[in-house]
Amino acid sequence: MRWLFEDKHALHGSAAARILSGCAVLGLLVSNIRSRDIVFGPGAVWARPVQDGRVDNTPNYWSPDLVAHLGSTTFLLYYLAIIVLALLWTLGWRTRIVGLLMLVGVVSIVERAPVVGDQGDNILRVGLVLLLFMQADEHWSLDARRRASRGGGRARLPLWFTNGVHNVALAALACQVILVYFWAGMAKARGDLWQHGTALYYPLQLQEFRPFPLLSDLFTHSGSVVGIATYVVMIVQLGFGFALLHPVSRRIVIGLAILLHLSIAVLMALPWFSLSMLAFDAIFVSTTTYVAFERWLRRRGSALVGRDHASQASAGEHEQDRRDGQRSGGRGERPVSLPGDDEAGEEPAERTREVQGQVAEALDRRTDARLDRGAEQRGTGDD
Repeated sequence: MRWLFEDKHALHGSAAARILSGCAVLGLLVSNIRSRDIVFGPGAVWARPVQDGRVDNTPNYWSPDLVAHLGSTTFLLYYLAIIVLALLWTLGWRTRIVGLLMLVGVVSIVERAPVVGDQGDNILRVGLVLLLFMQADEHWSLDARRRASRGGGRARLPLWFTNGVHNVALAALACQVILVYFWAGMAKARGDLWQHGTALYYPLQLQEFRPFPLLSDLFTHSGSVVGIATYVVMIVQLGFGFALLHPVSRRIVIGLAILLHLSIAVLMALPWFSLSMLAFDAIFVSTTTYVAFERWLRRRGSALVGRDHASQASAGEHEQDRRDGQRSGGRGERPVSLPGDDEAGEEPAERTREVQGQVAEALDRRTDARLDRGAEQRGTGDD
């Protein structure tokens, strides 16, 4: 009970899930914007039997009807509005209302053509529903920046209540992801091709799942690689929930799940499905990992910014030195350049003083030599 009501958990993971799920929606809509009319819009008459429920006797729910009677121009404006909402959701601006509107909008578009969707659409909408009940804008969001600038806001609801709602939704999302992996692994384990270790070979021979034929051929060239990858996929999916119980095994299984979905995105041309799964896998990454990664990014960003500022300052100082040299050259003096002037770590002013000192010493030595020769000549004449 203390875990449920004392504090909100996985706030960094929830923020990462918000960002990645928003990117998945953006990718899905932007990648289909050129074929929007024929796939989802007024030209999708080919999907009318499925939309009306005449194929499997399961009529669609109300949200696809929002765009059923829109013309081409109106549908384009509606489509662009959902893209803007997805961008605002990703940036974390008014996440509650924006997330709800985006969810309704993307479902109303995607479900216009259910036969071209995949399981990524299902996990995406389930995850988005649960994220609406979570504090997904606590980090890396415009809402968090606005609250910080105002010094925090006054809570409208009791803290124990908001903590409980967030944590219940978090637990529900975690259970959903674990069940998806487990039942997917169980379905694979019952298949002969998966038991024989050859299941991954066949989909990679289909043109629809070969965006990079060279990579697919390279992967399927070795039967041992195909067999090992096939069994690793089953083990990861079946053991995902159990591996989360120990920190070491959790890191291993999350790393393997990331590798699995990146491989699906690249080898099988299913990037938005993979991104949807990775979005909700993000809630299992520990807060310590996110904080360490955020600090690393800040250090890298500070180093890059500092390097840019140093480069700009150095360029300005070199330009000033060049101008000073041109002015001195106009008076008949020749600028002196010595080896080592451009060594890193030396300030231009210090280099200038060093050069001036060396020139002064050379002139002093030359003057002394002339005086000595004149004295010798006078001494010889006196003798």
